Amino acid sequence: MEDETPTRQSHLRRLRNPLAGRTLGPRIWLVPVVLLVGAGVLAFVNDRNADNAHGASDARKVVTTHVEELLSYDFRELESDLARESKWLTGSFAEEYRSLVTDKIAPAATKAQVVTDAKVSASGVIDARHHKVELLLFVNVTTRSSELADARTAGSRLVVKASWVDGSWRISSLKPV
Repeated sequence: MEDETPTRQSHLRRLRNPLAGRTLGPRIWLVPVVLLVGAGVLAFVNDRNADNAHGASDARKVVTTHVEELLSYDFRELESDLARESKWLTGSFAEEYRSLVTDKIAPAATKAQVVTDAKVSASGVIDARHHKVELLLFVNVTTRSSELADARTAGSRLVVKASWVDGSWRISSLKPV
């Protein structure tokens, strides 16, 4: 059997436990720094997620109200409704909506004396990112018209996208699904 000298013993200890006999020495300061940086990153990510969740909740409330008002109209007040509603829209959707109301909805609604009342029955957040939100809305629209004997209610699902623009939530897309 070989003689186990102190050098050989320390070598065998290191093979079994690589940190045996070693100290971190001057590198010990890295441990709290790494932990502190990691905690900071986690706090930032958590805070950002909390902001997104809070923003999504606020957006859902505001956008739900706007969608109800966009889909509710009285043929006698379409022009004033359109002027008020335009403030809630943004991007190319603003012009698309204005054109739809002016060219199609207003003439047909005036001719048939249409009055609608829209109510969102349920809503949920599909996606929420910094200053943008995508919602799924379940909407019931009750329509009264000179062409209908009784009021008619129809349900639909809408995917609505909204953006935070100039201090308020504005609808940038509204699509049935």
